[in-house]
Amino acid sequence: MRRIVLIIGCATLLIFGGMFYQYQQQQKQVTQLHAYQNVIYEKAEQIFVQAQDWSKPIQIDLKDNRLDGDYQIMASFVLSHMVQSAEARNSYLRELKALNWDQFLDPQRLAADKKQDYADTEAMLVQVRAMVELYQEHLEQHEAMALEQIENLEINHNLRRHLAESLLESRHNDQGHALFELEKKNLGKAYVLFAILKNNKWELKNNTFMFYEDAALKEFNAVYQEMVQLNTQMQEITQQHQRALESKL
Repeated sequence: MRRIVLIIGCATLLIFGGMFYQYQQQQKQVTQLHAYQNVIYEKAEQIFVQAQDWSKPIQIDLKDNRLDGDYQIMASFVLSHMVQSAEARNSYLRELKALNWDQFLDPQRLAADKKQDYADTEAMLVQVRAMVELYQEHLEQHEAMALEQIENLEINHNLRRHLAESLLESRHNDQGHALFELEKKNLGKAYVLFAILKNNKWELKNNTFMFYEDAALKEFNAVYQEMVQLNTQMQEITQQHQRALESKL
């Protein structure tokens, strides 16, 4: 009888010992998950701030003493992915700046270019479109490469699956992707505005486009207002992203 009680006692101890170990492991997982989230939010803010200065590369420590094991591997991957995305976008923006894209609608520039049949503006639009298409291709390749890298991460398969799902979902919530979609729409509006300028008579007066025909003026103003709205949306996205990061810190 004592032997049976001893066996039952040992079995009970093993069961509850195992349950306690699982509980400890679960608690550790919860603690690591919270630490992981904090690390990602904090360093995402650092990346965001550094990315505002296009002239300097983003420098951030991918390692963090609060993390270990799978969560450190995931954090290093996610942060590296974010840095690469930010650097790629900054490179894209620098290229647009070099093409004087921010001066596209400058009245004095266009008035001077009109004298040479808009040769500079035509070239600018071709180059900007090529740059946009190249950046689009980069985004697609970068995402495909990231998904492939996730499959090779030496982490728990459930975490690997969640990481892949999060990456795919981020396409719909990512600031860079959202801004790029608006920028592509802006480029389309730029082509429309240029066609209006090119196909209608106008003069430069008080640094303003003065059209000979009211219909052309009305059409130009309508499309221009659409561009203004797109620019406003882009500013709002950037500000919302900043507020979202700050609220999580």
